[in-house]
Amino acid sequence: MALVSLKEILQDARAAKYAVPMFDVANPQMIRMAVEVAEELNSPVILAAIEPDLPGNRLNFWANAANYAAINAKVPVAYMLDHATNFAICKRCAEAGFTGVMLDASSKDFEENIRLTREVADLMHKYGVSVEAELGHVGDAQAGQGEGAALGNKADDHNVYTDPASVEEFIERAKCDALAVSIGTAHGIYKTAPTLQIELLAEINKVSKVPLVLHGGSGTPEDQIKAAIANGISKVNICAEMMYAWHKSWMDVLQAAPNLGFLECVAQVEPEKAMMDVMRKKIRLFGSNRD
Repeated sequence: MALVSLKEILQDARAAKYAVPMFDVANPQMIRMAVEVAEELNSPVILAAIEPDLPGNRLNFWANAANYAAINAKVPVAYMLDHATNFAICKRCAEAGFTGVMLDASSKDFEENIRLTREVADLMHKYGVSVEAELGHVGDAQAGQGEGAALGNKADDHNVYTDPASVEEFIERAKCDALAVSIGTAHGIYKTAPTLQIELLAEINKVSKVPLVLHGGSGTPEDQIKAAIANGISKVNICAEMMYAWHKSWMDVLQAAPNLGFLECVAQVEPEKAMMDVMRKKIRLFGSNRD
């Protein structure tokens, strides 16, 4: 296998009703870990960076590591920019070899969301780069707390559910290749488990001509993830759950150390195991593994 576009990697997932994991991986170490787990379980995987991971020349370091991992992988690998907020960063990522970008204009009104997404899509498609957009708005974690809002059965001030009646028009005019939907998840670690709107998702899936994406997958109950995949979700984004495992393990290792002068390669063994265990669990839950 090798490097593929976001559009390509989601085509089989939608047809076969499994979901490809998208792991937010902040650095080359995490990129390697994600691909190693994907190869171990014979699963496609999407590597993602967010803008804070890519200031200055870090974008090129990240892209070179992702590209190396992808072209040498035994499974399909795509790498993308997650939650881009402007045209310029998307252009830089396309020029650096990214095979997907997610332009997040979901906080804008319908017409502005279309305009901004279409502007990015028109350029990205010239590079052969796929574009993910978001319709509706998935709520963010509480600032500084790392805890997502518990949405229950209704949207709060930070969440607007996707309207099925707008989906077909949005996709046609915005020219996106994948669509992130808002059905009750939130970014971050939940205080209480959410209740996903599966019937709403089924309605969206009936009219969507592109694969659907679930943001805020960390901590969402497994039965609801499975129901979401059965009703059209082809990609699930995971970040907070991995980072929690990573940081908790680092704290345990450092607190147990008699001094802090020991080698990095020794210190990182347990944190790597902890993060990779989360990755394995998600791949098997999403049904993308062929091991």
